[in-house]
Amino acid sequence: MKKGMYRLSLCLTLEVFIFLLMKGIGFIFWINGGLLDKWVAIIGLLAMPTFFYLFLKDRQTKGKIIRKVLIGAILFHTLWLWWSIQKQPYDYTYAEKNQIFSTPYLIHETNSWEYSFVPTEQLTSTYIMYKSVNSVLFRRVSTHKEEPGLVREINLANRKGTKIDDYQYKLLLGK
Repeated sequence: MKKGMYRLSLCLTLEVFIFLLMKGIGFIFWINGGLLDKWVAIIGLLAMPTFFYLFLKDRQTKGKIIRKVLIGAILFHTLWLWWSIQKQPYDYTYAEKNQIFSTPYLIHETNSWEYSFVPTEQLTSTYIMYKSVNSVLFRRVSTHKEEPGLVREINLANRKGTKIDDYQYKLLLGK
């Protein structure tokens, strides 16, 4: 039983690490209109502390170190889970395949607006474009700044689309 639990927690922990590595290099998973982050965070919240406990207990590590590692893992995954639940539905839009481009795109808008104190400039948001690799995997293509609120406006109006010209993207409000 202990060996089976150890192997299962090891496999799930490796999958969480691979997911985090892929996310770090610019790949995201989009399934059924949402990111896969919250599901992987839930799996990691259960599997990683179990793996760390079993692994460190077999190595006869001090109880103080085991507690610190477990608290760190639980805290990290709890914060990641909270972040992934907060971010998913509002900051992303899905642009379907159409006449302008051959693959679907995801557009992510960050809420950290930059404001210049020069009177002629206005608020801007950062937009990250993800191009479809297959039906669930998207890779980061570019990042650019544009006026804020376009993702929300596209989502509320049920309008989608991007115009692509040598990695320069402009969000359109047309169908």
